Amino acid sequence: METLGVLLLLVAIITIVVGIVFIARAKTRKKGVKVLFISIAASIVASIMISAGGNDDNNDSSEEEVASTEANEESGATITKEQYESINIGDTQEKIEKEIGKTTDGNIQKVEDKTMWVYSGNGDGLAYIYFSNEDQKVVQKEEIGILSEDSSTETTSNEIEDLNDWKTQVKDIATSEKSKTEKFDAVSQLASSYSLSDDESKEFESYIINEFKNKTYLKDINNDQYMLSNIFKSAAVEKHYQSSGETAMGDFAFDFLQNTKYTYRGVDTVDSQPVLANEKQMNDALAKLQ
Repeated sequence: METLGVLLLLVAIITIVVGIVFIARAKTRKKGVKVLFISIAASIVASIMISAGGNDDNNDSSEEEVASTEANEESGATITKEQYESINIGDTQEKIEKEIGKTTDGNIQKVEDKTMWVYSGNGDGLAYIYFSNEDQKVVQKEEIGILSEDSSTETTSNEIEDLNDWKTQVKDIATSEKSKTEKFDAVSQLASSYSLSDDESKEFESYIINEFKNKTYLKDINNDQYMLSNIFKSAAVEKHYQSSGETAMGDFAFDFLQNTKYTYRGVDTVDSQPVLANEKQMNDALAKLQ
């Protein structure tokens, strides 16, 4: 619209000049008055069009600025690895706001007795800082992809817990509302995707052998975390030896897993024939390992 207005104004100026020339001559004076009148009217219309076009541009610019501001507020404030590491349990909300900056209102949430501030990392990472509603001090912090590409940690009382650690994951499964069968399935899936190092395998092997020899591995079959940890360890060891020429340890771990699994799920009792038969096979496997 603004461009069209400029063109119309140029035409109007030219016709105004023509109108003045006509008025100067007696023969064309009457015609010149008409031309001049039309030209003035056209120039007024052109001025209005130019003004309207400028306002549209200003409005577009304002809308873009608003959209940009909204987008920034949507993503929240950013945090670096160094800034995240500098946050300690007990730091005040005032200190965090001063050193790192307060996140946007849309990224502040109430979580039970805490207030959570969400920050974005330089890449796809996210950080969650929890303040006590009572004294506005940091009581917990969590990060996903801030410390490293695949990191996932939670810090409380200045103790860092690796959420990718198998112990943490087994504990989360054990304390969940899942059924025993669902918990077993979840831990089995975790073990199937877990790669044991040789040192870790030796550690797990020694553990399950001692638990069997001490006759403690089926003493507390209703203890979810204990039983699921044993399921994880024996399943991981059994998988570790599947492609190995050494079968005795793999056989022991398999029978240990069967007894742990079926007594935990309530399929067999600890003194049932299947359990006793597996224990005989476990003793045979141990004899081969000695």
